[in-house]
Amino acid sequence: METKSCQNCKKDFVIEQDDFLFYEKIKVPPPTFCPECRLQRRLVWMKGLDLFKRKCDLCGEVKISMYHPDAPYVVYCTKCWWGDGWDPADYSMEYDSNRTFFEQWNELYHKTPVFGLSTDKITTELSPYTNHVGNSKHSYLIFYSYLVEDSAYGFEITNSKNIYNCGTILNSENCFDSSNVYKSYNIVSSSGNTRSCYDCFFIRDCEGCHHCFGLSNGKNQSYVFLGEQLTKEKYEESVNNIDMGSYSQYLQWKEKVINYFKTISPKPVWETLSQNISGSYIFNSKNCHNCFDVTDCEDSKFLMLIKIGKVKDSYDYTDWGENVELLYECMTVGDQAQNVKFSHDCGHGISNIEYSKLSTGSSYNFGCISIKKSDYCILNKKYSKEEYFELRKKIIKDMDINPYRSIEGHTYKYGEFLPPEFSPHSYNDSFASRVFPLTIDTVISKGLKWYGGEKKEYRVTIQTVDIPDNTAEVDETILNEVLQCGTCVRGFKIISQELQFLQQHHLPLPRQCPFCRVWEKVDKCVDNMKQVERNCDKCGINFITHYSKEEALKIFCKECYKKEFL
Repeated sequence: METKSCQNCKKDFVIEQDDFLFYEKIKVPPPTFCPECRLQRRLVWMKGLDLFKRKCDLCGEVKISMYHPDAPYVVYCTKCWWGDGWDPADYSMEYDSNRTFFEQWNELYHKTPVFGLSTDKITTELSPYTNHVGNSKHSYLIFYSYLVEDSAYGFEITNSKNIYNCGTILNSENCFDSSNVYKSYNIVSSSGNTRSCYDCFFIRDCEGCHHCFGLSNGKNQSYVFLGEQLTKEKYEESVNNIDMGSYSQYLQWKEKVINYFKTISPKPVWETLSQNISGSYIFNSKNCHNCFDVTDCEDSKFLMLIKIGKVKDSYDYTDWGENVELLYECMTVGDQAQNVKFSHDCGHGISNIEYSKLSTGSSYNFGCISIKKSDYCILNKKYSKEEYFELRKKIIKDMDINPYRSIEGHTYKYGEFLPPEFSPHSYNDSFASRVFPLTIDTVISKGLKWYGGEKKEYRVTIQTVDIPDNTAEVDETILNEVLQCGTCVRGFKIISQELQFLQQHHLPLPRQCPFCRVWEKVDKCVDNMKQVERNCDKCGINFITHYSKEEALKIFCKECYKKEFL
């Protein structure tokens, strides 16, 4: 075990003996940034929700893009990027030992075509208004999701259908205004930890429940209304007296249930089917520490937002998954990836990739951009196997002798993730801003970008206060209206599939724009990752949870919770 001082925040952090064994296994030096600063550095590269209209630099058509029209990059639409009409090798660079490696990498990034949206062909065709989404159909404004159908306004949705205004949903159908739902059906406003439930409203920490309204810590229960066990007939009478299609009634009951839940101890740590773990929202995993919102992970540390297993022997890895092993300091990497380090947005059968972006189906790429199915490449130039390893060795030595120094004076040798100032995205439209909020002055002082927002005037045709309270009172003419968001200045429209879903399930029309709704679910996910010290209100022991005193007036430790509710 060794204690080191973080380059960035100057705080001490501990590297355990198991950590050193991992670094030795993948042949990297120990980190010089603490875990929190390493996470913040990666999250600067995790694009937020803003999308723009931008011309494709190949076909010339105006497309939806994650890159601002003025961003100094070569941006292709997804169809062109995946097509055969160009060759990444045409942008290759000879390595120059007189310049730092990171400066050359950044130059390559600015001239090599990148895709405007991180989607595959089927998603591009059937769900064009999405980003970082794969294998999805007929979905709209879904982000960082996979295998989604007939859904809108969501984040981290996986293998699910008919999902609206939700975050972190897995293997579920017909969910609305909910977070952290697994293998469930017809769920309205679950505030988290719903597993194998159906036909429920306003539930939390429930498993195997059905026909419940306002239930916390339920297991295999039915016909419970605000914690009271009722007969089927009495339950149906109570629920039928509530008009969930009324916006005012929906908010009234949501607030009432939230206040009711504050008086009941929630499940202190969500670690379903897991052993020897630490963190929060860990599912079917073992030997994983400091992990948050992960599934099917093993022998790993500092993971976050792993929505698809299996993940093995990986550290400092954020977003994606899907059968990967030996990943280190990676952001949005997955699908049969092995031995990948310091890379962003790579995947689909890759191995031995370092310091690369958008490498797919390749092996032995070092410092590459947009390489597809090509091995032994450095700065996009192809080498023989022997030449590759010889030059790679020289570059690593040069990185240690002549490191890149950031605007803040941080030293970037081999072993550090991509410098945050190289991210093309503004700090306030990255996930870093939600986990590590900073002021605009602080962001600019760090040499990072800040986006002031488009100066766009919205031709609002109806204020949200003038919308009929009940969805049943609305017809298809609402689809032609531009509504004023009740939270920000944006105007927005109701889309046809959304109106159909809401009317079919007797749910209220939104008063917030889609982006405010999705960010709300992102912030809920971030809130679930915080670690708070609390004392058990039953035995008095001190323990770690993500529930603050404001969120849960009373809370039990894991052992007391089991005795009380399980």
